[in-house]
Amino acid sequence: MSAKKKKIVIFFLAISIIAGLVGYYFYNKGPINVKNADANKTDAATLYQFFLKDSTAAKKIYLNNILEVSGKVIKVSKNQENQVIVMLQTNEAGAYVNCTMEEKAAGLVENKEATLKGICTGMGMGDADLGIMGDVYLVRCYLIR
Repeated sequence: MSAKKKKIVIFFLAISIIAGLVGYYFYNKGPINVKNADANKTDAATLYQFFLKDSTAAKKIYLNNILEVSGKVIKVSKNQENQVIVMLQTNEAGAYVNCTMEEKAAGLVENKEATLKGICTGMGMGDADLGIMGDVYLVRCYLIR
C-alpha cells in the first residue's frame, strides 16, 4: 500500500474513532440537572411579551434553555398525568406562563409571588378565532422560592 493510501486510511479511521467516542459520550450523558443548573432570570410578564412581540428572536434566546421565572401564581392544578401545573400571570388577559412541576409543589399558594426554574419549550399556538391566547411553557420545573 502506498504512503498516500495509508494516510487516507488512518485519517478515516481516526475520524471514525472520534465520532464513536462523541456518540458514546452523548448517549451516556443523561438528562440535565435543572435544579442545580445556572438559569437566565426573568419575570413571567416580560417573558410572555418577548414571545408575543418576536417569537423567532425569543425562540433563539429561550427555547430549550433553563429559565428562572418569577410571577404571581394564578392557578395550581394537576394534568392528566397527575403532574402539578402552575400558571404564572402575565400582562395579557387569559395568557400565562404554564409550568409543569418536576416534584411536589408544597409551598405554592395561589395569588402569591413565586419563582420557578425550568426548561422553556416555547409558546403554544392558542386560537385567535376563539380568543384563546397561547401560553409560554416551562417543563421540569422546581420551586426556587
